[in-house]
Amino acid sequence: MKRNSVLIIALALACVMICAGAANAKVYLDVYGTTFKKITIGVPAFKGEKTDKSTSGMSDVLNRDLDLSGFFITAPASLIDKELLDEGIEKSQVKFASWRSIGIDLVCKARVQVVGGELSLEAYVYDTLDGSILLAKRYKANTGEWRRVTHRLADDIIFAATGEKGICSSRILFTAGRRNLKEVYLSDFDGQNVTRLTNYRSITVSPSLSPNGKYLAYTSYKDGRPNLYVTDFSSKSEMFVDRSEGMKIGTAWLNNSTLVYSHTSGRTSTIFAFDVGSRSKRVILQRDGILTSPTVSADGSRLVFVSDMYGTPQIFSKGLPSGEVKRLTYSGRYNSAPSYSPKGDLIVFICNVGSFEVCTMNVDGSNQKVLTNDGAVNDSPQFSSCGRYIIYTSSRGGINKVNVMLFNGENKRTLRFTDFAEEQPRFAP
Repeated sequence: MKRNSVLIIALALACVMICAGAANAKVYLDVYGTTFKKITIGVPAFKGEKTDKSTSGMSDVLNRDLDLSGFFITAPASLIDKELLDEGIEKSQVKFASWRSIGIDLVCKARVQVVGGELSLEAYVYDTLDGSILLAKRYKANTGEWRRVTHRLADDIIFAATGEKGICSSRILFTAGRRNLKEVYLSDFDGQNVTRLTNYRSITVSPSLSPNGKYLAYTSYKDGRPNLYVTDFSSKSEMFVDRSEGMKIGTAWLNNSTLVYSHTSGRTSTIFAFDVGSRSKRVILQRDGILTSPTVSADGSRLVFVSDMYGTPQIFSKGLPSGEVKRLTYSGRYNSAPSYSPKGDLIVFICNVGSFEVCTMNVDGSNQKVLTNDGAVNDSPQFSSCGRYIIYTSSRGGINKVNVMLFNGENKRTLRFTDFAEEQPRFAP
């Protein structure tokens, strides 16, 4: 599914780090270290943002994005003197010593203009220690795209500070609804632009988008039993993948056109790979008992899945296209819902340790860590494309909601998209 195009033209005005070129730019945070000190950033109201109703909340959105990232402490407006709020955005107009005196490490200065329905945003991020420029960019877009422009700025600030992309411009795929009525939705990460993708007035579960966003796979009971479908957004057509007897669930993508899913019928379970173009399928693994939750590593070399071949649900991996099956989990009486990090170093999963908690382990099963400890039922964890965030659902508060945290379990936040129970979230392309 192609995202509504945002006509953002990023024109680099400068990206200079203390006389160094972009290739030698300073990285302020090692976000994969065991610990790191958050950066305090000041984001005063953008010059001109309140002259047009459609852009009046840009600096507020940027503050929320940076706070949600987990890498910044955003300075409250009450901390910033009026003198600093009134100063200009060019380097010569910024009183860096004054910003530094109130504990601000970085300051973002920006000016927004709206002319004839087109928005122009000019933004600078300075290091208050020496006045060096961390980021300087100009963005152009239609005024209706001001939120996405702001998310793009947030991601650019995160990249400039950490050397890694942010997720503020991401979208989230999920299911929402009541017990007997669930549909598939897509939303911006901040809960805006929520779009319902299915409308079957039935139970629709296990959604996944192909890496290029062209295909949506899901299991729906719209015809009375759990059939597996793929919707092609480019042709606006729907195709059956599997409508045989039994449960078809747990969809993931091997590549842009190959879907991996599990099928259980009677005592036998099978993991299939289905090619959307040829509409052909092949068996990856088959055995008696449970085979479910298949997902594939980013390089396509390994499959990870859940099986009860040793009595209780545990996590296993298998080399592709052929290879030995290896057991990864031994502790805990119930392990499920595994998902690879795109970086190829970790697997996130759910373990019953008295309650269902989100855990991570190395891809060989070693170094297992429990990331949540709230006594709630947690489920459906998945890594972001950058590997720094984990999205999952939690029943904390009595209703399933989508949550996000850093890969090490820090900075847990609840995201809000609908008024219904929300489940099976995935970062969408």
